[in-house]
Amino acid sequence: MYKPTVFAHRGASGTCFENTISAFEEAARQKADGIEIDIQLTEDGVPVVIHDVDLNRIAGIRKSVSSIHSSELKDIKIGKKFFRSFIGHHIPTLRETVSFCEMKQLALNIELKETVSEKPESLLGIIDMALMLDNVHLSSFDPDILEKAKLLQSSIETALLVKKKTTDWSRLDTYTFVDGFHFHKRLHREPYISALIGSGKKLRVYGVTGYEEIVIQAPSCIDGWITDYPSRFKK
Repeated sequence: MYKPTVFAHRGASGTCFENTISAFEEAARQKADGIEIDIQLTEDGVPVVIHDVDLNRIAGIRKSVSSIHSSELKDIKIGKKFFRSFIGHHIPTLRETVSFCEMKQLALNIELKETVSEKPESLLGIIDMALMLDNVHLSSFDPDILEKAKLLQSSIETALLVKKKTTDWSRLDTYTFVDGFHFHKRLHREPYISALIGSGKKLRVYGVTGYEEIVIQAPSCIDGWITDYPSRFKK
């Protein structure tokens, strides 16, 4: 029976703190097929696994990631407020995460965030690290950075995160530099789903918890799920 690939969103973030080695280990324990991560750049250009452009939400520090040297960042504890001092996690680097996925034989979805778009010269190093894995792809809301990635390395798989208002839904065929589209479950309706299916590209859905009808009766057009709760999809 056909089963879409299950990516743990920021690791198993429904039960562990997001984008940490603990969340990745839990994703592996829950039998996820892969993990989805976010990449920002430090002051010295090191790609690190963090969603936000600053450290306020996850570390209580009002500094941007791009203003901090990687040597300083590795000592900063992140986690839930009031617990950071006791069970704080560190921010993984992309290299650490790739090594983890290689060891656990996990696929990897690397979402390129704002600081990567601002420094496209960082792409080559990111792609070189990514291609250490057999099953890896780059994703982003920014089509320009994905197009640049394809120009640098045509073999790297790319996926555009589409939006209701900013995506040109009548001309999805113009996104020739992407191999897939990632969309929120709210867009699994007309006219969006027909346009996505008609593109002939790989389709992955994020924002799913495992209880949606689209998950229970998965249509064959869906190639993957991106979820905080991978174990619900592996039963």
